[in-house]
Amino acid sequence: MMSVEMEIRTRLDVIFSKYTPNAQLTEFKEELVADLLEAYQDFSKTDRSHNEALDDAFEQLGDIDSLLKDLSEPSTKEETNKESEPKRPYVDISNKGVHIGNLHINKKGVTLGDDIILDGKNNKVQFGDWLHVDRNGARVGDKYYKFEDNVDSDSNDNFENKDFKEPNWAKAHHQLTVPTSSKDFVIDYSEASIHFYTNDKIDLITIDEYFSRDNRRYFATISENDDKIVVNQGEHPMLFHVRAAVNIGIPRTFTTGKIEVQNQAGSLYAQDLVTEKFNVQINAGSFKVKNMDTKTADWQLASGSIKATHIKAEQAKIYAQLGAVNINDATIDYAKVNADFGSVRINNFIGGGEFKINSGSLRLRVDQLTNDLKLNSNSGTIRLTAPADQDFNFELATNSGAVHLDRSDIHYNKSFDGYKSGFVGANPEFTIDAQAAMGSIKIY
Repeated sequence: MMSVEMEIRTRLDVIFSKYTPNAQLTEFKEELVADLLEAYQDFSKTDRSHNEALDDAFEQLGDIDSLLKDLSEPSTKEETNKESEPKRPYVDISNKGVHIGNLHINKKGVTLGDDIILDGKNNKVQFGDWLHVDRNGARVGDKYYKFEDNVDSDSNDNFENKDFKEPNWAKAHHQLTVPTSSKDFVIDYSEASIHFYTNDKIDLITIDEYFSRDNRRYFATISENDDKIVVNQGEHPMLFHVRAAVNIGIPRTFTTGKIEVQNQAGSLYAQDLVTEKFNVQINAGSFKVKNMDTKTADWQLASGSIKATHIKAEQAKIYAQLGAVNINDATIDYAKVNADFGSVRINNFIGGGEFKINSGSLRLRVDQLTNDLKLNSNSGTIRLTAPADQDFNFELATNSGAVHLDRSDIHYNKSFDGYKSGFVGANPEFTIDAQAAMGSIKIY
């Protein structure tokens, strides 16, 4: 039997085979062997099989092709070749930021020469498909750089914070209260950091707004019609930045609450909530949620990430156009999760539904199926850890790649490299259907 180290070296040999060997590549390869061995040992403590732990370890590498290409190129070139090449602008890409000519992107923001690049109307910068910048970070090609938070960051940035103290940068504080109602409760902001939590009230929703400038024009207003109670953010100046943080307290007993949040740019946090509905729509930003019990959820992000922990829902629809979806410890009877460009990672999942990714990786660890499971990838790998003690039917197909089923007690109806169907166990109730246009499918 091949040792773990030999298996790691064999896989790395395939990855490195495309590049001209040299001392730098050899040294880097040895570092990777040590790191991957350590990662394998960590994953083997929780993963079900040797293959799953090895795959998880290699997944930590990400895309290293550009790095290997750089390492494989000669460190010096003949001066004649240098002189014959056309002069290129200075380019430096590192963890500290991106510098291309007089364009500078780092944790503090984006500048072009002496000018700060701004798009006040859309709160972003976009140069074709190559450069996208918003208030949270910048994407250059396939690299993403998150901007550094201000040193005087507000309490909302601490997800575990339960004190909800006034931020030290606040120059104005505005308070509102809204009686609980059977109507939809809508929060509509253009740019703010919003934090939902449970307050100590019986029938009052509390709203605390904090602003970095003191002007009543920035304060929210409340409107009401037959169906909704809407909290609208006040005026938002275009010529200068006004920082806004909003703490919204929901009564613990308000379990029939129907909440909708619209935030054009900014972060949204929610914790310890029990509601009937919790819908989110964010244009650019992030959504973090912990300890939520809701009947229905509809979370839509155009650009940003979703991170959720300890979630319970009857139905959930989750969509990230550009970004990652990470969910841990979720019980959702029927989930529809979709990401266009990014990754989907879900651990300790109970339920069923549809999971689709256009370009990226799809990784699920399922503890129990309560419904059929349908997985689809246009370009990327599908990896699923199926329940250990639950039988299931399966139909797995890929147009470009291979299908691997790492289980015992398998009964095949058909078995080819790119297609396998059948069932596991003796009494399957639900079906796992996985389809990949380009990429492999692995079931553990």
